[in-house]
Amino acid sequence: MDQKPKLTISGYRGIWGKDLNEQIAFEYALAFVKMIKKNRAKKILVGRDARKSGPQILRAIKNALKKEGLEMDYAGIIPTPSILLLVKKLSYDGGIIITASHNGKEYNGFKFVANDGLFIEQDEINELEEIKGGLNKGKNEYSENFDLKNIESNNKNEEFRKIHINEILKNINVDLIKSKKFKVALDSINSAGSVITQELLKELGCTVCAINTEQTGDFGHEPEPLVKNLNQIKEATIKSNSDMGFAQDPDADRLVIVNEKGEILSEEYTLALATLNVFSRNENTDMAINISSSRMCEDILNSHDKKVFRTKIGELNVVNKMLEIGAKISGEGNGGVIYPKISRTRDSLVGIAFALELLAREDKPVSSIVDSLPKYIMKKEKITFEKDFQTLSEKLKKNFKDANSVNTLDGIRFDWDDFSWIHIRRSNTEPKMWIISEARNEARVDDLLEQVKLML
Repeated sequence: MDQKPKLTISGYRGIWGKDLNEQIAFEYALAFVKMIKKNRAKKILVGRDARKSGPQILRAIKNALKKEGLEMDYAGIIPTPSILLLVKKLSYDGGIIITASHNGKEYNGFKFVANDGLFIEQDEINELEEIKGGLNKGKNEYSENFDLKNIESNNKNEEFRKIHINEILKNINVDLIKSKKFKVALDSINSAGSVITQELLKELGCTVCAINTEQTGDFGHEPEPLVKNLNQIKEATIKSNSDMGFAQDPDADRLVIVNEKGEILSEEYTLALATLNVFSRNENTDMAINISSSRMCEDILNSHDKKVFRTKIGELNVVNKMLEIGAKISGEGNGGVIYPKISRTRDSLVGIAFALELLAREDKPVSSIVDSLPKYIMKKEKITFEKDFQTLSEKLKKNFKDANSVNTLDGIRFDWDDFSWIHIRRSNTEPKMWIISEARNEARVDDLLEQVKLML
């Protein structure tokens, strides 16, 4: 049984032409605009990743804005974190990002941004859905057309990119990084990070070997930045003899790092290295991370007498806890670094800048820095699951009765005192279930995963 797409704190994602079309985009945009007009909104910012259906969704949004009398500034193809930063810094009344994040190229979607530069909360999502449900369908059919070429050509993309880059440069040691004259490889997967990331790297004095740079939406490989999808950046890093390689997802909020040997690091290392960098700058801090993220950051913080706060899956949940505890850095183990001095969202460009700053300060290769981190093995499996999750949870509790803690904050997680754990939960964006396990050795991870799969 297929799970129909719905708007969540992670946005709306659907297969173009099946679960998403211009009419659906128009109705959601119209409901969003009606909601923010209650606060006398006048102008919003819109940007997108490079997917081929992006211009059609843009046209639907433009129609909705015209219908409600709101103005739109269009930022073109630009990272998701750029839009959130710009909405807050330039005092827009809201924003819409056209993206399906790491989903395949057959997908597209959108995320809604409030005037504080944060994704809209669940209560706002509920209100938006209520407004959408009450639309008079006969009077709100998508009809008007706009010249897409005109919209695409009249944007302030370069100006907006510079603002984001300058915010990053203000918060790192640019001279130190420049002095090392790093050579780096970059895979921006033919999407939002292609132009802005090369500009940032050149500002940092790097020689860049870039692949998959054309913003065509024809992704050079499967878009989720997992080790199995990243052979191209591995080869580019080795061939160019780079000090480090970087791989982004289509909307450039997630980052995977490749060491100088061409070894692709698990996306969990991205946040761990960024955290090391923040602590090396004496910005000691508590931290918020989600319930599925590696223990590496927890171990780093424990060594500095600081605390990790675990949250539900979903970037906004991490951000809200980060703001509550006043953390200087937070994030998610999927390659998402959040540094609130720059922007309050996952930002691959911040992750890149922090990785280079750490490399420059430590003056040793990436592999040596990684070797200094606590050693864990993590495996993640995504499977179709059509049965009742609560029934499964009860079976899991009986099976793992030897666990020293059980956490039902989001799905169910079991922890043991040998630092192993397993987390089982439904996906927020796909009709799938995640099983994630971590331990000091691979045999323990495999055993935990196999026990869960036997119960399925």
